[in-house]
Amino acid sequence: MAKDASRNPLRALALAPMAGFRSKIVAVPEWENAKVKLREPSGEGWLEWQQIINPGPEGEEEILTAAQRALRNKSADVVLFIDVLLDEEDMPVFTAEDRPQVEQIYGPVHARLLKQALDLSTSQAAAEAK
Repeated sequence: MAKDASRNPLRALALAPMAGFRSKIVAVPEWENAKVKLREPSGEGWLEWQQIINPGPEGEEEILTAAQRALRNKSADVVLFIDVLLDEEDMPVFTAEDRPQVEQIYGPVHARLLKQALDLSTSQAAAEAK
């Protein structure tokens, strides 16, 4: 008799929305010690980040001023920040429509949270060393 796939606990774990991501809950002192969940970036987040960083054809580098480069990098980081910031119920705090507003207020606290989320990602070499 075939086992019912819906009753397979391993299947349920593997298909859970957050199953493929490392995450952690942190308190943010600058936000009245609000607790937020950070997860490592999704594949979609990385793709969008890459499209902002390298918008032209591959191998063709844009000539940008330092200010233009900084704004481009901030815009790309905002995409990842929106991707990694979740509330305690694993729901995104922001949507893509919030991006312009987040870009206007993006600052050091946001960058620190993004760094913590990026630190959750492990390189292949680091994973093999464990």
